[in-house]
Amino acid sequence: MDAGNGFADFAKKFNDFGNQLGNNIKRVFNEGQGARRAGGSSDDVLGLDAEAFREATIAGNDGGELASYVNEKLVYEAGVDLDSRPMLVFAACRLLNPDVVDYDRLLNLILFRLDDFVESDYTVVLFAANARYKPSAKWLYTAYRRLGRKYKKNLKALYIVHPSKWVQLLMTAMNAVLSPKFAKKVKWVDTLSELARTVPISQISIPAEVYQFNATKEEEIAVPTPGRATSRFFGVALERLMGVHGELGLPAPVADALDYLYTHALEVQDLFRRAPATATLQQVRRQYEAAGHVSVAYATWGEHAAAAVLKTYIRELPQPIVPPHYYELIRQMPDPQTQGEEASTYARDVVLPALADPPCVSLLLAALFGLLRAVADHSETNNMTSARLATAWAPNFVHSSQPDVDISMCSVTRFTETTRRAPSDDEDDDVLDLGGDGGGSGEDRPNVVTLAKLMIDRYQDIFKPTLEAAEALTKQQAQRTQWLPTKPPRAGPAQAITAAPGVQQRAAHASDEDIAALVEEMGDARVSDTGRPRAVTAADIARRLKAEQVSAARSGAAADATGGASGE
Repeated sequence: MDAGNGFADFAKKFNDFGNQLGNNIKRVFNEGQGARRAGGSSDDVLGLDAEAFREATIAGNDGGELASYVNEKLVYEAGVDLDSRPMLVFAACRLLNPDVVDYDRLLNLILFRLDDFVESDYTVVLFAANARYKPSAKWLYTAYRRLGRKYKKNLKALYIVHPSKWVQLLMTAMNAVLSPKFAKKVKWVDTLSELARTVPISQISIPAEVYQFNATKEEEIAVPTPGRATSRFFGVALERLMGVHGELGLPAPVADALDYLYTHALEVQDLFRRAPATATLQQVRRQYEAAGHVSVAYATWGEHAAAAVLKTYIRELPQPIVPPHYYELIRQMPDPQTQGEEASTYARDVVLPALADPPCVSLLLAALFGLLRAVADHSETNNMTSARLATAWAPNFVHSSQPDVDISMCSVTRFTETTRRAPSDDEDDDVLDLGGDGGGSGEDRPNVVTLAKLMIDRYQDIFKPTLEAAEALTKQQAQRTQWLPTKPPRAGPAQAITAAPGVQQRAAHASDEDIAALVEEMGDARVSDTGRPRAVTAADIARRLKAEQVSAARSGAAADATGGASGE
């Protein structure tokens, strides 16, 4: 009885302490707000409107170096989570010395960074351990209060990794005072193994300080490997479902989603920026993977479920739409803003043929970007411009073993290569020397977001040859082969860009001998001195296409000769 009373007394005192802490934080904040109101806001003092204040804050008195540091090292992108939502990382271990850096400006820069993502559903991973400099409770409370509804509404999960007892107590107190509803979105994570079970950890560039702290919690990081052995659609090689040249048509998850979105979703607000409930997405996937199911009726699940399934299917392809060895090829693309025609030609004649390996990839892209163009045409209603669509889709096109490089290729804010270097051991973190001449030539180089936006804006110019070639190939096959009885083709926009169902198509690609000769001609051109794949050039692509065309012509001539002989 006495022991029970003692525990109850302790619990009451702990709860009272939490409430007192929350009230003290609120009082301190309100006093600061009163002083700030008395002195006027920074906007009022400077006489600046919101946009001018943003530009002045970013530039500061350091030429924008602090802004670059925030975007690159403190709050940075990490692809998408398991539900295709953009994922941001906040690394507390990289907070700078408050005696050197203006934390009021730092807070504004952090909010500006979040502004790029808050209009869509998103996830945040906060690495809380090994912070060399810890902000004051007053600053944290100010930051919490300034995270208004627009930041909290679309935040679906906040994972706080390696939280200290002080952080947990402080967050609990603030949630109790300000937003009990927001507290439900906070997930406490003790180890990286636990984090790996909830988000794709391989996409995250994890600071060394986080790894060091995690080593005190667990000996090794256990990363789950999803089983794909029995998968029918998701994670299956594209050529296995479509055929090398697309002769089998679009995969069911793609065709179903396209049909439904074309018919019902072109005017839906924020399409591709909203994610359905995780349970809904899992149910739809189970329907596709269940034996006997050919398609899914999205009228049951809605537009956002169809959009999420389409993004998930593309993201989980074993070979990404944009393989890493083509990153440099995309970076060399002319700037679409100043050289629109040149960029369009480059995308059509260089980039698209490179990505079309196997050739069915080009048909998949033609179908997908046809939908994205139709959505963009309704942007006045659905709020989805080509830029927003490109931003939403780019992270689903890339994945490799180098998350830093992937992030740079699908980032909405691009930086010079020199700003991506890690500081040396003898370098002072407090000095924001982020490298280079401050205006490096790599700053505005195109990436996958640039390419995706271009493919939407100039869809007809870039994909018309692909659609015409597919149509011509279908007609050529129909003349040379006998039609087999098949079920009626799937209705919808997918018909226009797929080969006729049931056609026995002869492969029009390079034979093993041609490929061997081509490899011998190219030598080890695709392997660098370090053993890593070298960036493929336009010349490499031209040689590959030439070999395939020659082989296709030989195969066609041989087939014609055989057909003529049999006719005689």
